[in-house]
Amino acid sequence: MYSSKNIIGVVGGLGNEAMVDLAMKMSVVPGHENNAYIFYGNSRLAYKPAEVGFDWLPTDIPELRKQATAVYTSRILQFLGCGVIGLACNSAHPLFREVITDIPVKFVDMIHETACFLKDEGEKILILGVSSLVESGLYQDALADNRVACVSPSLGNQKKIMSAIYDPCFGIKTAKITAQAKSLLCEVLMDEYENQGCRNVVLGCTELPLALTVESCNCFKKNGMIPQDMNVIDSSAILAEALVLTSGSEPTAPASINSYFSEYTDWFPPVTFQVDTLNEFVTIQSRIIRMTTDYLEKQGRKLEGSYMHIPVMCAVGNISGFVDMASCVTKNILDLEDDWERDVSNYFEEHFSSII
Repeated sequence: MYSSKNIIGVVGGLGNEAMVDLAMKMSVVPGHENNAYIFYGNSRLAYKPAEVGFDWLPTDIPELRKQATAVYTSRILQFLGCGVIGLACNSAHPLFREVITDIPVKFVDMIHETACFLKDEGEKILILGVSSLVESGLYQDALADNRVACVSPSLGNQKKIMSAIYDPCFGIKTAKITAQAKSLLCEVLMDEYENQGCRNVVLGCTELPLALTVESCNCFKKNGMIPQDMNVIDSSAILAEALVLTSGSEPTAPASINSYFSEYTDWFPPVTFQVDTLNEFVTIQSRIIRMTTDYLEKQGRKLEGSYMHIPVMCAVGNISGFVDMASCVTKNILDLEDDWERDVSNYFEEHFSSII
């Protein structure tokens, strides 16, 4: 059994593929087996496909919905006993920084951890991410606090980055890592190296490491697609180590989470399961993502962003009372000894009908 200070909560859903990638990186950090984990891929935290790319005001419905859903999501993880919470999304950090201020848990801040990792770096850093993140100054401010200079991509290159992530035909958000997305990102890296002298690059979007893996970057260098001396810094890998090594508090779990469900909360019961290891979670969640894209293709549809993923919750490790507590927030607890893929398939119709 684990105490709450050793139960690590991970908020995903703003890219379930990125949550899987984070779990894979956590699984190779020494000592990861000393903790238990709860991954909550709550896709209802994301913008709906038609909402992406707009400059919403805090009083607009999409922002009110995201804020209310972030509160409910965080309180669910507190209710389930998490003493530490991390977020598998860079651009949502301002929202969760605000929300978790009121919750007695330790928030491991990916942007802060990355900036501390680069403290006193003598060379300037190129920040790669979605437009909203680059324009927000999140990394710029954090790096400045650690005496690190940084630059942003050119306008033309920023458009290429957004296409590589969001294009409905080949973007990373389609859950398929395509050659076209990789090529666009390599063009950006090469151009920024040649025109701004950027040798060090921070991947400030958790989708980017899916295409710019260590192995793929080595291949790109070998083929002359990116400079040989380019240093690609993966903020997800930095977060993975920090999460595993952080000891949290013993939070007082709320007796009920119902009071945190508000008018604007966007919620759908997650498919829930419990496994023994991080690698088991990675295998099952990866399979659910593939089943999702296959289901949509049979319907003549595509995965148009994070909001379309089914919400998923998984406990990793022997967390006392997890199934009983989770039953308060879900009706879909999978029996992995049975035909769980059938159960997930039956869930798709209800899920997708709810977001049309």
